[in-house]
Amino acid sequence: MAETITIRPPVGVSACLFDCPVRYNAKRFDAVGKLGRERAGFIFTPVCPECMAGLGVPREPIHLTGSGQEVLAGAAAVRDRHGHDVTERIIAGCEASIGALERAGVRAVILKEESPTCGLFKARIGKKRREQVTGSGVFGAMLRNKGWFLIPDKAFDSALTWWDWRRRLHAWLWLSDRPLQTNGELTDAWHVVKFIVQETDRPFADETGRALAGLPKNAPRELLEVQRVKILHALERPTTRARATQALWKTYANLKNHGKLDGVDLHDLTVNSPEVRRNVSAIAAELTALERVAFENDLLFGTSPVIFRDARRVRAREAETIEK
Repeated sequence: MAETITIRPPVGVSACLFDCPVRYNAKRFDAVGKLGRERAGFIFTPVCPECMAGLGVPREPIHLTGSGQEVLAGAAAVRDRHGHDVTERIIAGCEASIGALERAGVRAVILKEESPTCGLFKARIGKKRREQVTGSGVFGAMLRNKGWFLIPDKAFDSALTWWDWRRRLHAWLWLSDRPLQTNGELTDAWHVVKFIVQETDRPFADETGRALAGLPKNAPRELLEVQRVKILHALERPTTRARATQALWKTYANLKNHGKLDGVDLHDLTVNSPEVRRNVSAIAAELTALERVAFENDLLFGTSPVIFRDARRVRAREAETIEK
């Protein structure tokens, strides 16, 4: 049976992705709106470090002379197009944004790539758009230091990429909050999330299995936490279309071959084998539908081992199970 989280996850988001006109040129993106009904599964807190820095809208565009990590280390600066140093103001704006997110209980943030502040993996270095993009922005670098679950805005590129980020976020939050006092509790937690890790990083998954088996009896809490952190990092790694499709078919075929779908209301579910050509939206729809069927029938869908369900739905499902 899939594990559930029943508290709607609070998620931070670059305000410009939340349809807020806060970019230097007052433009905005309604990226979160692409989620449709899934948007209701989260509580969003939009922040803009550049606005919190007091730079205003519209404003002079800013650029980095080095990566955000280098700015925080004092080895680079943030300047506007006229060369004025705004490093201290940007750092203050980033710190203020993090304070707001912490007060909102946020541990996951969706960031606008190629931004000098919010860039996660790609922040533009230098004034010219054609220059190479590399490293994080200042805000992105600060968040990476905090160890939160960080999502680039490319997560909105397709229904499949969002499904992948969403299911890994749910697993990450569940494992982060899971009490781990004993070897057995860590092993049980690993058995829940290992299917995702096997899909995205099989060598690490095999290594983790051996590491857990080799733990000393009654391992100290510190050693258990080391393993937890490693698994959490593994859950941050995205999958590919091919791997997701293979995992979907493998799970579906396993449930069907063992008769676990006999007599189950499949809600017109159709799952195609990997060689059947279809677009990413169709694959995501198959994955989401099988998640629902698994939840409603107490079946383990290893590809999405942790899902969000409103507490009332979970209680209703538990009541139905007891009656049966």
